[in-house]
Amino acid sequence: MHTTRYIFLFLMVFIYSSCRDRTSTTKKDTQPELAETHLVISISQRQLYVMEGSDTVQRYAISVGKQGHPTPQGEFKIHQIDWNPDWTPPDSEWAQDESYKKPGQAGNPMGRARIIYEMPYTIHGTTDLESLGEAESHGSVRMANAQVIELGRFLMERAGTMRSEEWFNRVLSDSTTMESVKLEQPIPLTNVE
Repeated sequence: MHTTRYIFLFLMVFIYSSCRDRTSTTKKDTQPELAETHLVISISQRQLYVMEGSDTVQRYAISVGKQGHPTPQGEFKIHQIDWNPDWTPPDSEWAQDESYKKPGQAGNPMGRARIIYEMPYTIHGTTDLESLGEAESHGSVRMANAQVIELGRFLMERAGTMRSEEWFNRVLSDSTTMESVKLEQPIPLTNVE
């Protein structure tokens, strides 16, 4: 009788211990891991896809480089976002009559944000919404200003480069002052035909 009681007591302690360990391990193991955020630009479809792992979480209409000024294909890393960017004309024949434009200055084609992956090629805002879905740029990718702001904020968050709501409100309320933000973790970008 005592042997049966000891066996029963031993089994109860064993079961309790293993359940308790399994519960705490399960809690640790079930914390969701964020899938890697990356962007894919389809030049032929004129679409920018925001991916998390293999899932598309957002899609934007874009404008890409026109004939003679193609958007480059390949693997890149987004490493910086300029809010209210200035514009320095590239050393190119098409820009020889252009001059430097301050942030917010008339004629500055950069819009409200410039997402940098390989200068002079960037993803930047535009007010020329009719160009979206077309091949009309000089190699960079254009997006609607509201969407490039949304994308820039999302990329900063995913890159671990957080800013407060007050910071964004200040930056976006003054289009004449540029703020450059280096991303703590570069975001992969793939440009495909």
